[in-house]
Amino acid sequence: MYSIKKTTDIQAWDAFVKTHQYSPFVQSYKYGEFYRELGEHYWILGVYAGETLVGGSLVLTVHAKRGNFFYLPYGPMLDYTDSAMVQQFFAKLKRGAKKEHMDFIRISPFLSDTQEGRAVIHAEGYRAAPMHVLAENSWLLDLSQSEEQLLAQMKKNHRNLIRRCEREGVTVTSHTDQKTLDILHDMLDETEKRQHFTRFSRHYINTEFAKFAEDGETLVYMGTLPTGEADAAAIIMFYGNMAVYRHSASRNLDKKLPTSYLIQWHVIKEAKRRGMRWYNFWGVEPKDASASHPFSGIGHFKRGFGGFQEDLLHCQDLPITKKYWVNWIVETIRKRKRGF
Repeated sequence: MYSIKKTTDIQAWDAFVKTHQYSPFVQSYKYGEFYRELGEHYWILGVYAGETLVGGSLVLTVHAKRGNFFYLPYGPMLDYTDSAMVQQFFAKLKRGAKKEHMDFIRISPFLSDTQEGRAVIHAEGYRAAPMHVLAENSWLLDLSQSEEQLLAQMKKNHRNLIRRCEREGVTVTSHTDQKTLDILHDMLDETEKRQHFTRFSRHYINTEFAKFAEDGETLVYMGTLPTGEADAAAIIMFYGNMAVYRHSASRNLDKKLPTSYLIQWHVIKEAKRRGMRWYNFWGVEPKDASASHPFSGIGHFKRGFGGFQEDLLHCQDLPITKKYWVNWIVETIRKRKRGF
């Protein structure tokens, strides 16, 4: 038997998250604090064997016109081969959702997409959500290799572009100040208009950044052309054993000097300096996607640095009230408009 209860020991929770093979920053208590500043609530629901923390999840609330729900970003973090742990955790979570008058529960565990994994989740009453929330097809790079090995496994074009940028005077710097964030936002505004996508708001990105910057777990990288013009920027999270390519934008002012390539090489070297095992380039298109998939271009860019694809279980929902189906209709329509 396990005891399932809320924990207030946020440091112990973060230490637990960082013991995993992959340590997702969205399971940090800081991500909960970020959501709190957005006007929501959070808590950490822990699984204990005696006094030892052995599982659990960050639980966020999301309130929307289409329905209110609990959201577990890349959670829960459980031993999915332990049926007692799984059943007890999800039973406690469901009781909590009903008590808080939620319309459904949404989970997106950092769990490989296998038939066995799907069976465990579906046995608890969950069904595939209409849309994903976090990246479900991620590109990961093993940083345990030397810099020479990492360069060697890159595509020749990527390696050559990095060297050209270095040779011709492109500079990459890292920052935590608002002025640099504002430059990133200006680039995002331009990219949004050019590529016709909906960006995260300035308040959303600034608030998230501020929470992780408190402990030096995030940086904004700026790529500058030899002319002194800011050309590309990226926000990188450094949490536990994994760096994450979180937000980015570029102007591509000089096609011969793509500064975003050199930014990635600087990030890789910084993550290695911090002793991290993985660099998560975040989302790419599914393996069987057509060339028209919205992520195909960025996926080609990310794959060129070497690494492997990790396909995670699709986001799952547990309906609690009939209002869930309003959300299902709204998100199904949004998915069709987005094309993926």
